[in-house]
Amino acid sequence: MKPLKKQLQAVLATIAAKRKSMETIMTKAHDANRTPDDTEEAEIQAIEADIEKLEKNANRLRGLIKATEQAENTATPVAGDNPEQAGASAEGDPEPEKAGEKNVTVKPNLEKGIGMAMIVRASAIAAKSGGATTVKEVLTSWHAPETVVKAAQEKAVIGTTTDPNFAASLVDYSNLSNEFIELVRKKTVVDKIANQMRQVPFNVKIPEQTASATVGWVGEGAMKPVGNPQFKNVTMTSSKIAGIVLLSDELIRFSNPKADALVRDDLVAQTAQFIDQQFFDPAKAEAVESPASVLNDVTAIPASGVTAEAVEADMNKLIAQMVDADISLEGAYWVMGETRAMTLSGLRDPLGRPFFDGMTLTGQRVLKGLPVLTSGAVTNKIVLIVPSQILLADDGQVDFSTSTEATINMGTESAPNMVNLFQHNLTAIRGERFIRWKKRRVNAAGYIQYT
Repeated sequence: MKPLKKQLQAVLATIAAKRKSMETIMTKAHDANRTPDDTEEAEIQAIEADIEKLEKNANRLRGLIKATEQAENTATPVAGDNPEQAGASAEGDPEPEKAGEKNVTVKPNLEKGIGMAMIVRASAIAAKSGGATTVKEVLTSWHAPETVVKAAQEKAVIGTTTDPNFAASLVDYSNLSNEFIELVRKKTVVDKIANQMRQVPFNVKIPEQTASATVGWVGEGAMKPVGNPQFKNVTMTSSKIAGIVLLSDELIRFSNPKADALVRDDLVAQTAQFIDQQFFDPAKAEAVESPASVLNDVTAIPASGVTAEAVEADMNKLIAQMVDADISLEGAYWVMGETRAMTLSGLRDPLGRPFFDGMTLTGQRVLKGLPVLTSGAVTNKIVLIVPSQILLADDGQVDFSTSTEATINMGTESAPNMVNLFQHNLTAIRGERFIRWKKRRVNAAGYIQYT
């Protein structure tokens, strides 16, 4: 406020000096027994105009000084070294210096999925120690981020209905699990089209229409057609995908970011490969513990050749198969192997132009106006699928467990190849994900079979 008062004093002093100058001119004319001449009159008018402006400024300054004095008498002192602390002080916070701390979030500088891989590796080492060390101790020795250490502890927390806040402690583990499942979703066709599928919960009966009502044109006074739509109930029982990855003790033991990345990538690749394989295997029938493939019970269209004309003719047959079944191709996708997609992108017409517009070597591909996805599970097929005609139940989580002493069958049931983990210094990582799908219509998907 002091600068304002000094400015007011300076303005008032200038006004006083101006009036003194005008008084001198008037006194000179009076002593000469005359009125001011034209020159003196012009000087007087100029001084009066200046005084008027100065008085307006003086009144403004007086108003500002008065308002400032009132604010000083009524305002609450504000403390703090930053805007957050000042705001907290103005709102009456007794400890405004802590306000800035509330807005500080420390995030670990880890790639997605690495935190989950570290927990898996630490769990394996703890299991091998026979109780000599814990998962927390292993992660601490690796200087793992606090969120990873907390997540490892949270995984062992057992829920209770007597503690209303028990689920809050599972946030860190849930975040790491979500990061991992996000990586899986980028690799599987199932997850890429999941948003277009009809999402349903587990163990809930869902009505499915099996016959439509009767509708038709009628004339005046004619009998109207009568018919009732028929429904059946479909229950999406819970089912889980479980896969096992074998890792050497050397890979698991040493604290190295590259080892964490290898573990993460192996788990993601194995989980994604198995999901797509089950989704597109025509021989996979429905069982109590697992869903049927979307290609099960579907009549395959044998490939008539690999030339551009043959491929187009086969695709037209596949499209007709779905359209004849009264299934709209709105939102449909083509799914094929990466090699076949690259082959189609190289087909040319007699003039040397691309035969299939939109089939580029890399990037987003379009075939006959429909988007194209690639998967290693359909190397000998071209699949046409309508996601909106498929039901999907998915809890969106992956759980891992480890074993160091089991005997794993690395072969098949008919040709087993038993491997003892302890004997070969291996650790088995088992990942489980609850997911189930079911077609609403038999012809929700179709495919061309190549030999």
